Amino acid sequence: MEPRSSFTSVFVRRVFAWLQFDKSLSFALIARIWQAFSGPITIALQIRGLDLPETGIYLTLLSIVAVQPLFELGLASVLIGQASSIAAKINLGKDRHNSKAELHWLAQAACRWFTGVAVLYAIGALLLGWNVLGGSGTAILDWRVPLVLTILLATVSFAVSPRAYIMEGAGERDFVYRIRLVQAIVGSLVAWLSLYFGFKLWAIVAIFLVNAVFSLFVAFGGRARRLFAFAGTDNHRIRESWISKIGPFQWRVASISAAHYLASQLMLIHVMKYHGETAAAPLGMTLQITTAIQSLALAWAQTKFSLISQHQASNQREYAGTLWRQTALVSSGLLVLALTVLSILVSCLPWFGRGWERSFLSMPLIALLSIGLLANHILSLQSYYVLSRGAKPLVGVTLIGLLATALAVWWGGKEYSTSGVIFAYSVGMGVVAVPLHTWAYLRFRAH
Repeated sequence: MEPRSSFTSVFVRRVFAWLQFDKSLSFALIARIWQAFSGPITIALQIRGLDLPETGIYLTLLSIVAVQPLFELGLASVLIGQASSIAAKINLGKDRHNSKAELHWLAQAACRWFTGVAVLYAIGALLLGWNVLGGSGTAILDWRVPLVLTILLATVSFAVSPRAYIMEGAGERDFVYRIRLVQAIVGSLVAWLSLYFGFKLWAIVAIFLVNAVFSLFVAFGGRARRLFAFAGTDNHRIRESWISKIGPFQWRVASISAAHYLASQLMLIHVMKYHGETAAAPLGMTLQITTAIQSLALAWAQTKFSLISQHQASNQREYAGTLWRQTALVSSGLLVLALTVLSILVSCLPWFGRGWERSFLSMPLIALLSIGLLANHILSLQSYYVLSRGAKPLVGVTLIGLLATALAVWWGGKEYSTSGVIFAYSVGMGVVAVPLHTWAYLRFRAH
C-alpha cells in the first residue's frame, strides 16, 4: 500500500506542477468555479423574476456599465508588467531605494490618470445608456435611476483599480485574488436575494455596491498601505522613467484595447439598439455564460502573467517560455471543453418541456460563437506573452484585424440581428484578426 500511495502522491504533485497550481491560481480558479456554480442559479432567478423583454433590458444595462475596458485602454496589463519588473529588481537587490521610489511613483501617476479617465467613463456610459435604452423605445422597466447609480458605483471601483493591478504585479497576487474570491461569493449572494425578492434592475445596483466596497478595501487596506508607504522623494529621473517606459506601451495597448472592445463586447448592445429587448435577451443570456467560461479559461494566463514577467525581467527566458506554453495549452483546452459542454447542455433543454431554450441561443449559433471565442482567446494569449517580454504590442496587424471585425459586427447586428453579429464576429476573429496577429507573433518569437 505504501509504494502505491507514494506513487499516487508523486503523480498528483506532477499533475499539479504541470497545471502550475499555486495559491493565487487556486484563489482565481475557485472564484471562477464559484461563478460557474452560481451562474445557473443567477440565470434561473433571472428567468423566474424577469420576462424575456425585461431580461433583455437587464443584460443590456450590465453591458452598458461594462464599457470600462474602452476607457481603461489596456493599462491594467501594462501596470502589472511594469510593477513585476520593478519587483524583480527589488527582489534581486538592484538599486532597492530607487526601485521602491519608482514603484511609489508608478502608483501615484496611475491613480491620477485613472481618476481623470473614470470621469470620462461615467459621462460616456451615461450617454451610451440613454442612447441605447432610450433609443430602443422601451418602457417596460424604469432603467434611468438604476443606470445612474450603477455607473457611479462602477466609477468608484474603476478609479481605485490601478492600486490593485500594481499590488498584483508587485507580489501581492495571493491577497488580491483571495479578496476577489470573497467579492465574487458576496456579489452572487446579493444578486440572488435581490432577484428573488423582485428588485429587478436594482439587483445590478446592489451588485456594483458590493464591488465598490471590496475595491476600496483592496486599494486602501493594510496591505496596500504597507506596499505604497514609501517616504522617499520622487526625483526627475523617476518621473522620466514613467514617461519613457509607460508612455510607449500605453498608447499601443490603449488602441488595441479599444479596438478589441469594439470588436467583441458590443454585440448585445447592437442587437438591443436595432432589434429590441426581446431579440437581445437570448444573446445576452448566452453571453453571460460564455463570458464566465472565458474568464475561467483566461485565469491561468492572468494569474501567471506577473510571474512570467518577473522571470523575463530576471533573464530566465527559457523557463518563462516553457511556463507560458503550458499555460496556453491548459487554458485553451479548458475553454474548448467548457464551450462544448455548454453546446450539449443547451441542446438538451427542449427535453424538459419548460421553454428554457427560448432564453438561450440555439446550438448551431453557440457552436459558431465558440469559434470566435477561441480565436479571441488565442489572440489574448499571444498578446500577454509579448507584454511579458517587455516588448511593444503588435499594433498594426492587431488593429487591422480587430477594426475589420468591429465594423462587420456592427453591420451584421444592424442588418441581421443576432445571427448577423455572431457570424460577423466569428469570421472576423477567426479568418482575419487571429491569422494576422499570429503571423506577426511568430515573427516576434523568431527574433
